Amino acid sequence: MKNFKIVLLLSVLSLSLSSFSLDSTSEKEVEISRFRESENNNDLHKYYISVSNVTYSESAKSLQMITRFFIDDLEDVLNSRIETPVVLGDDATIQDLYPLIKSYLDKKLEVKINDQVSKINFLGAEYEGDQIALYIEIPTLKEPKEVSMKFNAFLELFEEQKNLVHLKINGERRTLLMDKNKGTDTVKF
Repeated sequence: MKNFKIVLLLSVLSLSLSSFSLDSTSEKEVEISRFRESENNNDLHKYYISVSNVTYSESAKSLQMITRFFIDDLEDVLNSRIETPVVLGDDATIQDLYPLIKSYLDKKLEVKINDQVSKINFLGAEYEGDQIALYIEIPTLKEPKEVSMKFNAFLELFEEQKNLVHLKINGERRTLLMDKNKGTDTVKF
């Protein structure tokens, strides 16, 4: 009796599923409709944002910053400043681009710690999928109580650009946000 119920249930399910299947014409219409929905959606737009994470290292006496940019955006902004175009994305040639990346950061990133202008040290970079992670160190003699930052990367190409910086010092987290309307932001710990 138990096996009969299972066979009957499977038969009913099979019959039910076959009545809901689409013929090949209907399947094509559904796929074309889905394509047109995504193709014609003019409400979508690209967001321009960089996200940086900064932590204070007592042992290194520095703020350690990791900034992530989309590779194509950084490539566009660097190429807008030079005559011979560069191509980002190749691990073998990334170190050749360090001077160009450092020069760009020197112009776009300014940091004050406890009301003192700080030096920016670009340490290196690596590719992470479609992004590039930049490693930056900002020396400080003592633990930051106040951090002011001007970070206007990509604003020359993307008017909508926003640069978000998360700072973490002694377990406390603060966030800075800079864009075309707010070039500098300050947080206190």
